[in-house]
Amino acid sequence: MRALLGGILSVVCVAAMLVLPADASYAAAGKPIVGVASKQCLDVRGAMPTVGAWTALGVCDGKADQRWTRSAAGELQVFDGSRCLQAGASVSSAGRRAVIAICNGGAAQKWTYTSAKTLKHTSTGWCLDVRGAKTAAGSEVYLHACTTGTNQKWTVPAKLADVTPPTPPSGLARSALTCSSVTLSWTASTDAVGVTAYDLFHDGQLVKSVSGSTRSTSVAVVAGVPWGWYVNARDAAGNVSQASATLTVSPPQCAPDTVAPSVPKSVAAVASGTSVKVTWAASTDDVAVTKYDVRRDGAVVGTVTGSSLTFTDSGLAVNSAYSYTVVARDAQDNASAPSAVATTTTGSACGSAICGVTQVATDTDIPWGLVTLPDGSVLYARRDAHDIVRLVPSTGAKTTVGSIPGAQSTEGEGGVMGLAIASDFAADPWLYIMHSTATDNRVVRMRYVSGTIDAASVQVLVSGILRNKYHNGGRLRFGPDGMLYASTGDAQNGAYAQRLTGTGALNGKILRMTRTGGIPSDNPFGSYIWSYGHRNPQGLAFDSRGRLWQQEFGNSVMDETNLVVKGGNYGWPQCEGTSGSGCGAAGLIAPKRTYPTADGSCSGLTIVRDVVYIACGRGSRLYREVISGDALTDVQQFFVGTYGRLRTVEPTPDGGLWLTTTNQGDKDSIPDNSDEKILEVSLGG
Repeated sequence: MRALLGGILSVVCVAAMLVLPADASYAAAGKPIVGVASKQCLDVRGAMPTVGAWTALGVCDGKADQRWTRSAAGELQVFDGSRCLQAGASVSSAGRRAVIAICNGGAAQKWTYTSAKTLKHTSTGWCLDVRGAKTAAGSEVYLHACTTGTNQKWTVPAKLADVTPPTPPSGLARSALTCSSVTLSWTASTDAVGVTAYDLFHDGQLVKSVSGSTRSTSVAVVAGVPWGWYVNARDAAGNVSQASATLTVSPPQCAPDTVAPSVPKSVAAVASGTSVKVTWAASTDDVAVTKYDVRRDGAVVGTVTGSSLTFTDSGLAVNSAYSYTVVARDAQDNASAPSAVATTTTGSACGSAICGVTQVATDTDIPWGLVTLPDGSVLYARRDAHDIVRLVPSTGAKTTVGSIPGAQSTEGEGGVMGLAIASDFAADPWLYIMHSTATDNRVVRMRYVSGTIDAASVQVLVSGILRNKYHNGGRLRFGPDGMLYASTGDAQNGAYAQRLTGTGALNGKILRMTRTGGIPSDNPFGSYIWSYGHRNPQGLAFDSRGRLWQQEFGNSVMDETNLVVKGGNYGWPQCEGTSGSGCGAAGLIAPKRTYPTADGSCSGLTIVRDVVYIACGRGSRLYREVISGDALTDVQQFFVGTYGRLRTVEPTPDGGLWLTTTNQGDKDSIPDNSDEKILEVSLGG
């Protein structure tokens, strides 16, 4: 009976192998190719992956030499993809052996499955044939001129989806540079199926897309403004390559300009507590005023655009006299003479939102993630150097506590990014880290013991988050629910932001996980995904009601601040902030506030006493916005140009802010080529 039952089960299993659907789990191991006439399976003689081994019919047994996959490139792969079917030596004027060889992507290994159920060899035009129209096991399979015979008809597995991106474009070069345009050219990428498009970026911003046959195109530039250009390749399945090397292009001015703007007039300085508001009348210029430098006691403390005629200087000492002048500049950096001096004296108490700023430390790398430990010290990640530093704020003393195993930069903005600790860190001292590797972005955790991180303790919580030069996200934050939230970028492929399964499904998302990397049972899609439709989200913070707020980079129009809800779709790439024809689509959630990219490009976001603080890079400022219900109100801007580009903002234990800069080496991944500040900001009411 046991033997009979085993036989029945064997028959059932073989039958099942012939009819299983082409789902991803089974396709990874392969499925049989079955002769229509013989009902036998395509088999490798000897059942070994020996290069040059012939193929034949065999009794279907489900072993490795009968598990075939059809790649998106048209290959017939066996032995779990390590060998491919190709044409071998001639056996007659009308036939060639069908043998296996190491897969190489060549034309000799490409096949087409036709509507007549034949497998047609691409380079010879012949069809896979059972020699002599035999049907018995052991009958040789070879290539023969195509006929209508059933000995050339096969049932084959479904073609696998193309998940292999093209190779990065190379040889990026410029020509025909003028003050308004430049021609960029590059060497073609290669792809298993074919490159269908190239996308041209500068500094993370998509500027232009061209066809896959294009190798050169003209793009617009701004006179006197250097940009870092690079190119990505795309295939028909939407796979995006890693980026080419960056090419910095510095356009000349369109015409010499030696005339400085006029001197700003009517400069006034009015103190309110420990803040001073400086105002002035607009200057004139033969071309245009592009910015104003505000000087306090002779040193530049702020830089605003040419359309702005006001600046607020914050965090000053009490009962102190200050003098201010304003200088106007044009696009070629011609500077006016300083304005007349305006003086004022601060009050005896703060009375404003920002009460003081103290430089706690400097660093030669980019401070990215930052957390405060229970003992009051700070750990921060050095993005390009791939290590973690402990800072004692009271003394400014710094100690490197360890490097992150496997961390690698992306030649742009990847590296060691977000840090987080749980509320019970003192009892369970795990440091959570998001970082790039050579192949992906991932979330890991490592134990912090006796002032060092234990490299041997590293645990990978989530891997396989696709990486690229830019758009890696990277912020981590524990929620009041005890779960860990992570922001991920779209890896420069907007389509990923809308995918809930398959390649890129973890990109352009807010992910939610347990502290050990598990998928919480109440996540909306049965995966790590908490929300989707994000481009490059980085700021994450929770308010007093336990709601998640998030800051996100736009492309070229606007950035956005979102109130994130479970399962929410925030619209990218159909919608950039509130801009785009797709913004009105049903189910998309609009941002709570948007910012022009010139005033934003914000990375960090934190919340103190239900006030949102947002640190901006290109905008070189700190936004302060009060949460009122579901809205952000009473918006103020601080430190506009005072410290340059701002990266990270986090709460201090006493209700203030940590604030870090990101001015030099921000986009090149070169370690220790920066001169950055870590600031402590005291807050008022």
